[in-house]
Amino acid sequence: MSKPAEKHAQILEQILRPFDLSHDFGRKRAYEAAIDYARENLIEDPHCNDFLGAAAKRLGFAPITFDTLESRVKVPKNAWLDVWISDEDEEVAFTGTKEGLQYMIDLLTQLRDATDPEQHIHLDRGMLPMTENSANLVLFKEEESWFTGAAADGAQEFPQREIDAKQIYAIQFVHYPPEDLPITAHKLYRVLKVEDDDGVSPSVKEFPEGVQERYCRFTFVADNEEKFNYSFHLDDPAVNYFTHREILKLAMRSV
Repeated sequence: MSKPAEKHAQILEQILRPFDLSHDFGRKRAYEAAIDYARENLIEDPHCNDFLGAAAKRLGFAPITFDTLESRVKVPKNAWLDVWISDEDEEVAFTGTKEGLQYMIDLLTQLRDATDPEQHIHLDRGMLPMTENSANLVLFKEEESWFTGAAADGAQEFPQREIDAKQIYAIQFVHYPPEDLPITAHKLYRVLKVEDDDGVSPSVKEFPEGVQERYCRFTFVADNEEKFNYSFHLDDPAVNYFTHREILKLAMRSV
């Protein structure tokens, strides 16, 4: 076993220690903890995906990998960036050192050339090269139709899923979830209740805009252990839905 693998094995044992691995949800929570650790501590480690693979194999899950655009570009020395948002003038000031601006240029080049439509750039306050006082910054690449609405034909772009809403047992957010919810992308959340909804309530993730059919109101427990009620469209590709059978298959899958 290599030194990085040995080190990661020790870290993994520490992460798994508090969890009961004798049942599927204990293993699921342990796997989520391992993913969270990798996201917070190993995102720039070249062996990050090896760690995730080891965790998936140990817990019986299909492995995931981190391939963020940010990890492909090294932060140069003396690189600083700051985003300031004015409450009064509705202005945004983006400021950087020469090295910081070059870093942003390199990141945007990666984003421009990315073939995966889900790729994006996420820079957090206090994480180099962002300053402690900066606002968080998220950058996406979209087609022209996203701005003009010229191709807003949702029926073909987003096919209707064959799913019984009453059978939904867990929910997962592929992209960044609504900002007013204390939830994390790619985590699984246990659904406590599902009800039909008209898509016009204040707590709703609109998709596509203006459509009021095939919305459901979900009750689930968020990261802060509190119950939330929120409405989502059944055909939104940014949201994954799982039945109890699918969760059991995912938890017990051997690799």
